[in-house]
Amino acid sequence: MAGIWDLITELRRRRVFRAVGIYIVGAWVVVQVASLVFPAINVPEAAIRFAWIAVILLFPACVVFAWFFDITPDGLKRTPPLDAGDAVDPALRRNDYVILAGLAAVALGVGWQFTGNISEVSTDSAVTTAGGPQASNSVAVLPLVNVSGDPEQQYFVAGMHDALIGGLARMSELKVISKPSTLLFAGSNDSFAQIASRLGVAKLVAGSVERVDDKVRISVSLHDALEDEEIWSSTFEENIEGVLHLQDDVAQAIAAQVAGVVAQAPGIEPRTMNPAAYEAFLKGQFHIERFTPQDMMLAGQYYQQALELDPEFALVHWGMTKLCGFKAQAGLISPTEAKAQCMPPLIRALRIDPFLPEAHFGYAANMTWQQFKFEEARPAFERAIELNPSYAEGRVFFSHYLGIMGELEESTRQMELARELDPLNPFVQGLHGVQRLMVGDPQGAIDLIEASMAAAPGSGFGNDVLWGVYFDMGEPDKAIEAAIRVFTRYAPNHFAATLLEDAYTGDNFESVMLQLGEALAERFETSPVPPNDIGLAFDLGGDVDRSIDWYEMAYRAGDPSTPYLGVLTVAENVRSHPRFIALLREMKLDYWADKYSAQ
Repeated sequence: MAGIWDLITELRRRRVFRAVGIYIVGAWVVVQVASLVFPAINVPEAAIRFAWIAVILLFPACVVFAWFFDITPDGLKRTPPLDAGDAVDPALRRNDYVILAGLAAVALGVGWQFTGNISEVSTDSAVTTAGGPQASNSVAVLPLVNVSGDPEQQYFVAGMHDALIGGLARMSELKVISKPSTLLFAGSNDSFAQIASRLGVAKLVAGSVERVDDKVRISVSLHDALEDEEIWSSTFEENIEGVLHLQDDVAQAIAAQVAGVVAQAPGIEPRTMNPAAYEAFLKGQFHIERFTPQDMMLAGQYYQQALELDPEFALVHWGMTKLCGFKAQAGLISPTEAKAQCMPPLIRALRIDPFLPEAHFGYAANMTWQQFKFEEARPAFERAIELNPSYAEGRVFFSHYLGIMGELEESTRQMELARELDPLNPFVQGLHGVQRLMVGDPQGAIDLIEASMAAAPGSGFGNDVLWGVYFDMGEPDKAIEAAIRVFTRYAPNHFAATLLEDAYTGDNFESVMLQLGEALAERFETSPVPPNDIGLAFDLGGDVDRSIDWYEMAYRAGDPSTPYLGVLTVAENVRSHPRFIALLREMKLDYWADKYSAQ
């Protein structure tokens, strides 16, 4: 105890306690001032933590300084030792200057790190989302405003918006947010800084389109998200026949402002357009994005009209392929019809424009979900992303392809990139849910898919997945609800939804699934019922052999859901069955075959 008391006495004699007290008060003042000043100079509150870190790191330096030195009216003096007597010279010695230099270096180092950290937080704050700070080359194009005075021209304005995003996205120097996420801000009253923060970009493009007879005028402005101010604007004008040149000029000008270089996307030279063909194409695009049977029919009519006027319009051929795939996914045409109809326009599009990212993506998708030729799909996915690094849709489905192949880490990485490029798109969020199921996170899958459907009411996507996942999670009531939604999206299959509503009583899930399987199988030849749905019904009903029979039928018929057999098959006695594992091997889904063989 004597030693401790002597230490305390020495600390008091050297005025260390006084110095520490003064330091604590001063540090508290510094932190309080920082909490008031930082918001006023646009430094985020998160940077205050660096003020705390700085005062904590400097505390030991304060104690060392107080032990060796006193600040007196005559200047800085060396504290004499306890037994020094009056003869001790208090002047600073050579080693004192070494100590002071070291303490100064520590203080400067802490101060430098403190300032640097605050600077980094300040720079990133206005352009940061959950995904982190955004690069200066990240940009989003907000929906263009129709200033033509004719509401009927909205399809044309929407087409210009789509084309401008597509033109920028193909430039490797830029990171460009996809159209669906930007559409949420049509007519928004949010500030540019707020919008940029939600989209995760450093810069925003706003603009308008005016169409008067055969003249098209596009006015655009570029806004810096950090400063929340306009940094550039310009107006471009062209005849409708040169609209592709106009789009290219606008994209080049914006890229030069965003990236500081003259960016060039790979591709063929823009050509003169047939105005009527281009308008028909834009109308087709307008309707296909609505994804209803009626809109798909209208999209097909407009695409056909565009091709009759301009047979060499590559984007229209790609549109026909996309429409074909949508019809197959919605059950409007059979898988066999899709295999015959979807590929020819795609091949034509690639022949006309081998630099068209959408066509390469379409080829990859066709090889994956219609032809089941997985080895041919990968290079096409990679080429599509090479031609359009900001291709969110391409990355989403490449992520699914990689998950199907069992490359789960890269699948996750591609999905994360896609979410950065299209952060507010419910469809992408739902597809992310499927990817979470691939990596063994069923609750994450449910959360994402449910949130996706809540954000896009009426969307039928995701119910096929929830049907099986909810059963696997021990929630049969929710599984029934999801199954009912599956069969209400297409009128000829409403009988299945009615059957589920009438027959399910809460304790007979398996028997109802068997009834559903029987009813779907009976109508298979006359109604476009996906064979995978029939297989899943028998799967959930516990009829292993009939379930596998229909999964084999789905493979033979080209059901586009078949590549997900390894992911979506629910019953353990189905997944471990030798016939099912043999089917996975035949499809070259070796990752899933190995996984279930080992269980």
